[in-house]
Amino acid sequence: MKIPFQNRDLVRYVRRRDALRLIGYALWVALLIGGALSYNHNHQTYPDYRRMVGWRMAIWVLAAVASGFLIFRIWRFFTDRTFSGTIVTSALSRSYSASNDPGEGTDYDFRLNTYLKVRTDQGKLRRIRFEQKPGFYLYYHEGNRVTHFHGLPYPVNTDPDASHGCVCSACGTHSKALVDRCPVCDHSIIDPKNI
Repeated sequence: MKIPFQNRDLVRYVRRRDALRLIGYALWVALLIGGALSYNHNHQTYPDYRRMVGWRMAIWVLAAVASGFLIFRIWRFFTDRTFSGTIVTSALSRSYSASNDPGEGTDYDFRLNTYLKVRTDQGKLRRIRFEQKPGFYLYYHEGNRVTHFHGLPYPVNTDPDASHGCVCSACGTHSKALVDRCPVCDHSIIDPKNI
């Protein structure tokens, strides 16, 4: 299942995000390996135990690959798949982050996240967590069918009987009625009838 043809801008959005993630990952790994090679070149007179050679270089390369894998969330290329299913559990969870206000250095902000447990059409349980936005309590209910597309953070409610409006799959803005484009980010809205 792919993003509907009518929503080509969302396809470009996903491809651009994936490409930027891969480019950032490649630059990170290249920067760390290039730094080690530059260090070796500038310190050729040092003995081997003080340079990045042999097993030290191998560990450095592995550390660059592993840290980039975590920083740029590369695992999402393997785990974030398109699927459809029925919401089994709909709940809220919290995540914490440091405050952006310089005057509040030790304070932490918390944000609410919507947590969905979805039983897919193949019978597997998948979990989705994304930032809670106004109107989500009207949009995601247990028993509703949803479709989650690869690369888009917000799933689409495809339940034909629910008068739930629509949600922008890119930014999560909820609209009470089905609209063609998001009023906030101007991405097209996926019509559940086209899925």
